[in-house]
Amino acid sequence: MNATRKYLLLALALFLRNLVNAQFEDTFSTHVVTAVTKPTLASQTIHNVKIIKAKDIERQGAVNLKDVLSKELNIRIGNDNILGSSLSMQGVSGQNIKILLDGVPLMGRENGNIDLGQINLANIERIEIIEGPLSVIYGSDALGGVINLISKKITPNKPLVGNAHLYYETTKQYNFGGGGLVKLKDIYFGATFNRNFFGGYSADPSSRVMFWKPKQQIFWSINILMQVKKLKMRFKTDIFNEKIENRGAPVINHVEAYAYDEYYLTRRTINSLNLDYKISGHSHANMLNSFSYYTRDKLTFRKDLTKWEQMELVPNPALNSNNSFLTVMSRGFYSNFLRDGHALKNYFDYQLGYDININSAFGTKIEADKGKMNDYAIFGCAEISIPSKKDTTKVEGDPVKVLSIKPGFRATYNTRYSAPFIPSIQVKYTGIRNLVIRYAYGRGFRAPGLKELYLYFVDYNHNIKGNPDLKSELSDNHNVALRYKVPSGKKVTIYIDNSYYYNHIYNQIALVSVNPSALEYTYSNIDDFTSLGTNLNLEGSYKTFRISVGGSYTGINNNAFREVGKHKYIYSSEMRTQVFYGIKHKKVPVTTLSLFHKYNGRIMGYALDQTRNIVNTYTEGFHILDFTVNQSLMDKKISLTVGCKNILNVSNIQSTSVGNNFHTGGSNTMPVSIGRSVFTQININL
Repeated sequence: MNATRKYLLLALALFLRNLVNAQFEDTFSTHVVTAVTKPTLASQTIHNVKIIKAKDIERQGAVNLKDVLSKELNIRIGNDNILGSSLSMQGVSGQNIKILLDGVPLMGRENGNIDLGQINLANIERIEIIEGPLSVIYGSDALGGVINLISKKITPNKPLVGNAHLYYETTKQYNFGGGGLVKLKDIYFGATFNRNFFGGYSADPSSRVMFWKPKQQIFWSINILMQVKKLKMRFKTDIFNEKIENRGAPVINHVEAYAYDEYYLTRRTINSLNLDYKISGHSHANMLNSFSYYTRDKLTFRKDLTKWEQMELVPNPALNSNNSFLTVMSRGFYSNFLRDGHALKNYFDYQLGYDININSAFGTKIEADKGKMNDYAIFGCAEISIPSKKDTTKVEGDPVKVLSIKPGFRATYNTRYSAPFIPSIQVKYTGIRNLVIRYAYGRGFRAPGLKELYLYFVDYNHNIKGNPDLKSELSDNHNVALRYKVPSGKKVTIYIDNSYYYNHIYNQIALVSVNPSALEYTYSNIDDFTSLGTNLNLEGSYKTFRISVGGSYTGINNNAFREVGKHKYIYSSEMRTQVFYGIKHKKVPVTTLSLFHKYNGRIMGYALDQTRNIVNTYTEGFHILDFTVNQSLMDKKISLTVGCKNILNVSNIQSTSVGNNFHTGGSNTMPVSIGRSVFTQININL
């Protein structure tokens, strides 16, 4: 008994010693680039920015954007085994969430959503998330917020560097990749390659038909960076290829054995050129140009199962399709910070810019003269600041500002829809000690996408058709965020974050049932949609121990509810807990133990059944729990992460609705995950 007590006391002493010997990085000391006139500390931005850093991604063992966002508060992830994953933020669907890669919008929305599983994180430095309206700066699709993925910098201290990574998961997931960077005189050349392979899954191992479809993904990236005096130029090409295999059930008789298999082939290419010119110490101009191409093919083959699965393309236009989308974008702005020699030095910044988007669609079901829509916009914003009289401490050379106000505007000409004048305003107040208050209002406009207008996606599992008579969406969005730093000792840091939001979307576009018996869906304006809610999060750290506990409560209401005689909001809740503990050793870096938990609460709704009677719909709540261990070796040149995902083994949940849309009721299940798995990830930096 005494020996046991002695052992426990020794373990406790070691725990406390380790707790005093290292610290986690401070996220708020990171510079952000989304929706700002210049790189700015996250703590100093007027926007409420959430940052997920590369180290946090690594600790999660996250492979793609879906893995990361599924653990974030106030974000819901949906799954379709053909169309991929989708998201909603603040109750607003993914069609109104703009996803950027180094500032370039990602193309390729299926059913209104970018498949988050197609966005690889191997070369991402951080993810910046801004909830709320950013239509003034980023235009259409930014009514509900922006997610900007920032690639790793290519500024090595050595003339030649390289990296590689390996990933294995017991769900038949095998990934590998790597890259290198070389400096020749004043020009940097970088390239990366990644391959992700998933073997598919079926509850019956002997079955040829798999519920989770086999998938292979290839990612290429090429970077060239150079600087000529005051001009910095960066050329970047990102190439993505994906193949999804949907195997059909075998047909066997006394004569032959065959099956019909579908292949979904996706290709996305983004070419971008960023020009940044430093005019003076207080002003600069930036231009971002991109050429993006996205195509998705569906091919149906008849396979002879007696001859090593010999394939023959089925000559039926209804079973094969090709749809391609092309976007040419140019966005530029001039920023002035009014420094030395100006009466408004440090207190007035402004930005003026333009935004051009030329969109085209081609395909087997899209008429050439209709698959075009362009946007031409000018925008501007100014940040007016009032300095603090009590505190003369400076941040990055500037005096502390007790109040900042940032009004903005956007004027757009759309070749198909009449676009209104779009105003916005952000306010940041720091006049109360340890408290930061942010408020944002934005008017939003979104023209229907070409897929919503002309998509024709019909197969064994889907019957979705576009609607050329859609109206454009308009919105009013309000967000209030409070951040309070609790007074504590030097070794303890505690923050309390509380936010409130209200979104009102007019003429919201949703996928609705038009023929319940045939399960036929089309896009339609449901006239009115509102969401409101609140988030509360507590984050505390003491040396190597950090914990974040939070919850959200979101309510939605739309025209469909009123049609069935229900006028009240339908609420759902979420809870998230993340715990990190670092164990310090004498000869090797800190070992980090991480626990990730997310509870997605039950979602209720209303719909009409096949007899047009009102029925209750719901999506069952569920828990996701992950545990990981991360260890760096050889002076941090090698990083090893192992862990268990989905410890509670959640695979399918009961659901009688799809998202928040007005659909036909009916009992079914919704896929969440394959189930419990164990993974190993190795990152090597040379």
